[in-house]
Amino acid sequence: MSPATKPRGKYNNAKKQSKSLREIYEEACVEMKVTPNSVLLNTLPNKVGMVLNSDSLDLSRNYVGDRGLVPVLAIVQRSPQLQKLNFSENGLRNNAIKAMVGILKYHPEISSIDVSDNYISEGAGRALESLLKENTRITDLQFNNTKIDVDLRLKLKEQLAANSKLAG
Repeated sequence: MSPATKPRGKYNNAKKQSKSLREIYEEACVEMKVTPNSVLLNTLPNKVGMVLNSDSLDLSRNYVGDRGLVPVLAIVQRSPQLQKLNFSENGLRNNAIKAMVGILKYHPEISSIDVSDNYISEGAGRALESLLKENTRITDLQFNNTKIDVDLRLKLKEQLAANSKLAG
């Protein structure tokens, strides 16, 4: 996991940042040598202390790729109000999912994630299983049209059911 994806103690809050979310995202893109995603860039506030104006981030059908997800995760990490993430059809592979898990296991509000239609398999499935066990607030996980095997799919669905019970 790169330094950009490692959690830093308590969950980061945008209000404590000295840069805007847009600046943070653009700098992370430069560091990862990726072009900023224009859809995301247009939604990011350019003023220090401002957060995303939504509780969901939908980048579905919008190619992000493995390296491109790292800067997105820098925004997710600084957006504690986010409850839903849609990364379907983003060109993600196992390593991107593992990086996402590293951030989301500490996220205080996330409850729904969609990683459908990405080329992910057992490694990502195991990471997602770990995430569901560590962050029991997650009660909805979509992983349709992936290479995650049937046994692991069943384990993920069982853990989601357990998390839903805990949520009441």
